[in-house]
Amino acid sequence: MKISVIVPSYRRFWPLINTIQDLQQQNYNDFEIIVVDQNQVWPEECEESLAKVRQDSRLVWLTLDKPDVVIARNMAVQQSQGEVLLFIDDDVKIPDQLFIANHAANFIDPNTHIVSGRECNPDSIPETKVDKIPQSSAYLEKIKTFSPLQQTLWFDRNSEHSTEVCTFSTCNGAIRKSAFLAVGGFDENFCGNSYGDDYDLILRLHQLGYKSIYDPRPWLIHLRVPMGGLRMSDLKNKVNYVNTATGFWLFLLRHGTFSMYWHLLYNHVLRKTVFLKVNLQRPWRQLYVIPGVVAAFFRALLLLRRGTKSGILICN
Repeated sequence: MKISVIVPSYRRFWPLINTIQDLQQQNYNDFEIIVVDQNQVWPEECEESLAKVRQDSRLVWLTLDKPDVVIARNMAVQQSQGEVLLFIDDDVKIPDQLFIANHAANFIDPNTHIVSGRECNPDSIPETKVDKIPQSSAYLEKIKTFSPLQQTLWFDRNSEHSTEVCTFSTCNGAIRKSAFLAVGGFDENFCGNSYGDDYDLILRLHQLGYKSIYDPRPWLIHLRVPMGGLRMSDLKNKVNYVNTATGFWLFLLRHGTFSMYWHLLYNHVLRKTVFLKVNLQRPWRQLYVIPGVVAAFFRALLLLRRGTKSGILICN
């Protein structure tokens, strides 16, 4: 089974090189690494190491002139050769050389379509390797009482226990390519520094009956590098609040329920815009943040009626 590992990257030069080097050490026979480079220029001090990692024939290097992580992921899928798509962030460390193999093992079951792996913090690295972790936790029993939306938002992807659950993350998540294409991939209406496209994807897949599981065996360490990527707290990342907040509103309008409306409004819209720490510390920024959030609401209403947007054709 061929695995396509997809890594979009923006302004994370050394972290990306380190991530690629970890992938190149993987003990799995059939995989490719697709990097979508959204950087105009690379620092001179990285050029030698970059040239070295790019010598690997398993590496496919794509470029995107205008940074847009959702378009980048969809573009990578268009170029992929694998039966399974494995999405990871560009600021992760992968110490386990069986990381890809552990993801692939889940897809032996033809009924499994989506797998989320464990996202460890640097201070919560697994001490021992195990072949199978039993589903025996009060936490898992509680999760089963949650709605699919609540599972998506609240499931702890650093859990030690495997389970069937409605969750997915592009930091460490694998999906059958056929399932991904069946819903047209990621919705490109989630643009700019917009989070939630992976949550939107899993909820659309769940509505069609695709099975998703969490497995802690394919684990990695999420370094959460403060610069680059989608970090809205990085002042060098230019944020268009109309584009960014459109995705936040779209998620709320598409998937929100009565009981979850205020939670989504505060946590998924306002905390990431008006109440974002960097904006509270610089109150003059609200002069364009607040109008952007309001304009984004009306834009999201229009996009909701139009449906998902993607350059990927939906399978019949």
